[in-house]
Amino acid sequence: MGRRVTRIALLGALALVLAACGGGSGGQAGQAGQGGGSGPIKLGQIASLTGNYTPLGTNDQLGAAQAVKEINDAGGLLGGRQLEITVRDDKTQPDQAVIAFNDLASQGVVAVVGSSFSNSSLAVIPIAERREIPYVSTAAADEQVEPVRSYAFMTPPTAGVVAEQLLKYFQASGMTRMAVAYDTQSAFAQTGWNKQQAMAAKYGVEFVAVESFETGATNFSSVLTHVRDSGAQGLMVWATGAPAVIITKQFATSGLAMPLVMSHAEASTLYTQPAGPAAEGVIVASSLAVAGPELPASKVKDVVLAMAGPFQEANGYYPPQFAFDGYGAVKLIAAAIEQAGSDDPKAIQQALNNLTLLTPEGEYRYTPQDHSGLQVEDVAITQVQNGQFVLTDWSRKQLESALK
Repeated sequence: MGRRVTRIALLGALALVLAACGGGSGGQAGQAGQGGGSGPIKLGQIASLTGNYTPLGTNDQLGAAQAVKEINDAGGLLGGRQLEITVRDDKTQPDQAVIAFNDLASQGVVAVVGSSFSNSSLAVIPIAERREIPYVSTAAADEQVEPVRSYAFMTPPTAGVVAEQLLKYFQASGMTRMAVAYDTQSAFAQTGWNKQQAMAAKYGVEFVAVESFETGATNFSSVLTHVRDSGAQGLMVWATGAPAVIITKQFATSGLAMPLVMSHAEASTLYTQPAGPAAEGVIVASSLAVAGPELPASKVKDVVLAMAGPFQEANGYYPPQFAFDGYGAVKLIAAAIEQAGSDDPKAIQQALNNLTLLTPEGEYRYTPQDHSGLQVEDVAITQVQNGQFVLTDWSRKQLESALK
């Protein structure tokens, strides 16, 4: 992990150099919008439209575009100004995310919807801080907001929040001896595992086998053999994209008679469709939005279905986690612009810093001390049944109480 963190730190340093070369100080960033204009309000978005995270980034873009359309169709912001969003591809590469952000900043955007690739967002955040442009990330690594950075916010539940909710589920289900496999090349996966490991004893859970792999791994036979020999009662996997699908298929043919558990990174058809029948029965953490049709009657369910219906009609499938993230990021920025009464980046940041907003993923409560906004109760624990994410009995009981 140290090598990976060092690399991200170097990328952050590179970001500052490139930002400086782009000409522009923090004060110059504020020229993007001064709150008194009559033209369109310019937003930027960085999405992984090519590379390993293409399925994530594509849905980030679709969700953000839907939110922009909804806002414009309803009359826009600040008395009728339309939103414009310019999208740049980070190619699932942190250095390309740096280039994309500088390009967007040079075009005068007042806020940026960030990449779902945690490594990209971690590389960009130092520039957002220097240029004083709000950056609302759709990635899930806790390091984006821990410690709190003035201009960095996020939409998905943090890896730490998900890790804790899963530990509560393990405890309630009697799964006290667990195995874990995690991707050493993913900042998100490393964070999820580190947080879960640190909290495990609190919930009476012991990890009796710890296995690691790299993002490009295609053979998990040794991992599964070690899990079999460990006496574990279940296998927790921290990964995103292809590795999660591959390990699911190999787990299904391994003969292991224990639950397979995934984080919210797999809470979409982008996981269940390629995994096919092998995903049947897998336990998956998710945002409330992903479990939308399964939620008890509540204001959250109403907001989820209001977003999901048009998305499904336009795209032919229920929105995955990443679409809700992009959608929510735009809605949060828009609410901050309205609350501030201005499209000045500094005013938007100040409004985000004290913003409460109900979205499909739950009620965000951003404060100067919390730029993630969601809590453990905003995470559902589901099981894949016939390709659908069905609430576990444990999660259903929790939500019936929490969403009253």
